[in-house]
Amino acid sequence: MKFAQAFKMAINSVISNKVRTFLTMLGVIIGVSAVITLVSLVQGYQTSMMDWVEKQGTNKIEVYAYTWNGEDISEDLYDYCLKMSDIVYGVTQNQNYWGRVTYQSKKLEDATLYGGNDKYSLCNNYTVAKGRDLTLIDVKKYHKVCLIGTYIQKELFGYKNPIGEKITINGQSITVVGVYAEKDGSTQYGMDDRIVVPYTIGRYLTDYVDNSSFTVKARDSKTTTEAITRLQGFLSTKINDNNGYYYVNSTNTEIESNNQLTRMISLVLGGIAGIALLVGGIGIMNIMLVTVTERTHEIGIRKAIGARRGAIITQFLIESSVISELGGLIGLILGFLLTLVLGKLIFNLVLFPAMGISIGAVIFSVAIGVGFGLYPAIKASALQPVDALRAE
Repeated sequence: MKFAQAFKMAINSVISNKVRTFLTMLGVIIGVSAVITLVSLVQGYQTSMMDWVEKQGTNKIEVYAYTWNGEDISEDLYDYCLKMSDIVYGVTQNQNYWGRVTYQSKKLEDATLYGGNDKYSLCNNYTVAKGRDLTLIDVKKYHKVCLIGTYIQKELFGYKNPIGEKITINGQSITVVGVYAEKDGSTQYGMDDRIVVPYTIGRYLTDYVDNSSFTVKARDSKTTTEAITRLQGFLSTKINDNNGYYYVNSTNTEIESNNQLTRMISLVLGGIAGIALLVGGIGIMNIMLVTVTERTHEIGIRKAIGARRGAIITQFLIESSVISELGGLIGLILGFLLTLVLGKLIFNLVLFPAMGISIGAVIFSVAIGVGFGLYPAIKASALQPVDALRAE
């Protein structure tokens, strides 16, 4: 029997049993769509996280150094970072507190305040869109000035230019000297919801100022590792278990940890979805065994007129692979649609399944059909003509 003829017979068999074929394909459809959707969503999560980290800034080193007696080591840390100017761009205080902000009749009850120095924008990956940045003079002279994010600008000033305007923060009059470029849509509690002031005026704005948190900006990923090693060595000479504690962490480390986590999750979810494919394969084997039983008489006639075992095996393998391939293609389409919809709903991203995952899932579904259809095909080809012709 020619391949084209066998393929035509397989298609006719599938069409003549539409409902049964669809139910048989259901496991493959669910498996393929699940593999594509789940892996794509994990990749969407990774993309979303990487986008967030990049907005925060790469090659950042977060330093926390606290002493039991409250000793401020910021000056020593600044001086040490200046000595590392070959691998470090700068260091800034990273104070964080809340404030009640008013401008004329408009109020923000819980605005996010940050205290930093003239390197705050550089270290935290912020760009000044309007006005100017903080200067060293602002820090040293205790100037009551600030930069604001676009969320603060929108809530307090609307379309009005805020540069030079005075806002009140916890009862203190502060002049707006700059506006940061938008980062994440100007939403509350996002990266655009912030007011940055010289860290030296923090004592005027809040009862408690934490001077233990710093951000160091390394020049690149290679020098980040070296800077971390040097900073740990420096801090170990200043702080020990008897007088405080410290830690040094990099956003680059977080990126690598996140990549490892997403790879692991992809493997786990892909494995779970693969189980659905195996269940679909068992369904294909089951229906092919039923098909062999139903067509025993036909098999007997074909063998009686000279059909070889290979031809019968080929016919049944083509039929099982057609079922699994159709299921794989339907699963591919369903997975594509689910990825688009869920990607938009969960991550607000237009996600497309990776080409490699999509092709691999469909090829695997065909392999499942061939693998699980092999036993019924061999069983059919092993029937003796006389016994098969007696079957009703």
